[in-house]
Order: sequence, then structure tokens, then C-alpha cells
Amino acid sequence: MDLITQAALGGLCGELTLRKQLGRKGLAWGCLFGILPDLDILAYPWLDAAQQLSWHRGLSHSIIIMIFAALLFGWLLAKLHKSKGVTQKQATWFVFITWFTHVLIDAFTSYGTQVFEPFSSYRVAFNNISIVDISFTLPMLLGLLVVLFYNKESRKRIWIGRAAALWLCLYTATSFVIKHQANTYFEKQLAVNGMNPTRMMTTPTISNIFLWRMVAETDDHYHIGYWSLFDDSDRPSKLDTLPKGHEYLERFEQFQETTTLKWFANNWHMIVPENKNPNSVLFIDLRFTEMVTVDKKYPIFVWRLETDANDLQHLDFSPVSYRDQAPPKGTVQYLWQRIKGSAPHWMEVTWPWQSQLLKQ
Repeated sequence: MDLITQAALGGLCGELTLRKQLGRKGLAWGCLFGILPDLDILAYPWLDAAQQLSWHRGLSHSIIIMIFAALLFGWLLAKLHKSKGVTQKQATWFVFITWFTHVLIDAFTSYGTQVFEPFSSYRVAFNNISIVDISFTLPMLLGLLVVLFYNKESRKRIWIGRAAALWLCLYTATSFVIKHQANTYFEKQLAVNGMNPTRMMTTPTISNIFLWRMVAETDDHYHIGYWSLFDDSDRPSKLDTLPKGHEYLERFEQFQETTTLKWFANNWHMIVPENKNPNSVLFIDLRFTEMVTVDKKYPIFVWRLETDANDLQHLDFSPVSYRDQAPPKGTVQYLWQRIKGSAPHWMEVTWPWQSQLLKQ
């Protein structure tokens, strides 16, 4: 998840485990260790765009590094704060749960986390919480700000910290319950449409657990649908059916960048020839919610793969962004309408490659 959420969650771990000995310093240590696994991005200047995809949330988020970090930093923290009564066992436990919860909430997202590195590059992804979720983060963040105004022995401070932790647990549990409802709904809708997909995934849309997105795979197509907890029972079920276009990727299969992209997208990828040019295609990761307004819809994760017709040994690889074509205000407003069960024409507009609005 985002850095603010990770820092706040780490701060909460420090508050719950080191408050009695260190007070506000425990919270501060938690914020530091909460973001430490994500500092793997400091290696980005030495990596190309494809390598960055496999590096971030990789080894630094693995179980083996989690255990090693807990033992090493736990020992150092205990030495540093021995005079305050911090034991090595307590410090080790603090580092471990801070690192563990960081990795865990990353695994809740669609992005996934490579917890088994270096033995396996498999990404664990439960798809139950958005990469950015204000409802998850804000109560925790407010709770941490409030506890700063109380001394470390205050009963109110203790209960505020516990309440923040309880909120996170309840919110996460609720997300799994609603995800189950979404799965049931989409399975019924696919059956009504006579579809028997080879696989299906459901994810919450940005910053909420009420509106869910489904993408299902059949032989040659992907089918995208949405369902809100607040939808009327008679709301028409509309699926956006898209051709996979995997045949356009054949000339690019020899490149490592292509292999990395397919791995990163967990093979939920669609290929679109750019301006009908077979030497240039768009690789679209369909796991993530689209940016949708009343007249536009754009994917979030897109890359351009391009070769020279006379030199098939060289690949130009670059990310493509449509964010400047989807105004945040309009996107958020329309998303809010869809969450509430309105926006009857949701997703009926064209994709950029369909409307020839593709930004060069």
C-alpha cells in the first residue's frame, strides 16, 4: 500500500509494543520500520523499467529477510534502549510484527508481494483491499495523532491505540465478507450470460470496499464487470468484453521485458496493436481498476513494446500514462456515483485505442 499507510501502521505497532518503555519514541521507531521494506526503491537508478517491476516488493518483503531483520534490528534496538527496559525479545517482536504487517497489507492488494523470495517469485495477492484506501488509513492516522497528546501511562492513550488496531481488523474482515458477496454475484452473472470462464478475479475499486470489479477470462476474451453493495437488485448487469490480442505479442516473446511483464500481470494481460502497427503494441495489465469518467475510460498500468521492422533484436520498452487525460476530480466524482449504485452508463464509453485518442 502507499507509504503513509505503511508508516502509520508501523507507528501503531510501535505504540502497541513499545509505548510503556519508550513513549512517543516507540511510535517513531514504528514509522521508520514501517517504511523500511519499501526502501528497496532506492535501487531504481541501477535498474531498468522492467527490472523495477520484479525488484519492488521482492526480496525486502520476503519471509527470510523479515526474520533476519527482526533478529538484527531487534538486537540493535535492545542495545540502544537497554536503559529504558527494552528487552531483546520485546525489540525483536516489535521489528517482526512491524515488518510482517507491512508485507501482509501489501499482500491484501492486487499488486501482490513476493514473500517466498529468493526461492520463488510467486506473488501473494488476496485482492481484498485497494492499493490506496483512505477508509483503512485515516482512522489509524487520526488515532496516532491523538495519542501524541497523552503521556505514555494514560489509559485513554492505551484504548485509542487498541481501538485503531481493532478498526483495522474489522475493516479487513469486512472486506473479505463483501468480497465473498461480490464473487457470488459475479459467478451468477457469468452463468446467466452462459459463460464458463477459465479463471476470475475480483478486486475492490480505489479507496473503498463497497464497489468491486471483476475480470473473467475465457478462451479469447476478457470480461469486465462491476458490482456495488448498494446496487439495486434489478440493476442490469453489463460486461465489457475485450479480445485478449495475445497473438500480437508473438514477435515480442523473445525479450526478457515481455517475460517480466507477463509475470508481473500474472498473465492478466491484453495486447493492442498501436495504430495497427505490428511493430508497436500496448501491453495492458487488466488487474487494476480503470480510470472512468462519463466520457472516458483508461487503464492504469500500460506499457509500449516496440521494435524496428529491420531490427527484431532490439526492443524499446516504456510505460504509457493516461492520467493527464482523466481529470482526478471527474474520475473521483463518477466513481462515487457508481459506489452509491447510480452512474447507469458506467464503462459504456470507449477505450483510447477504440476512439483513436491514444497519446503518442
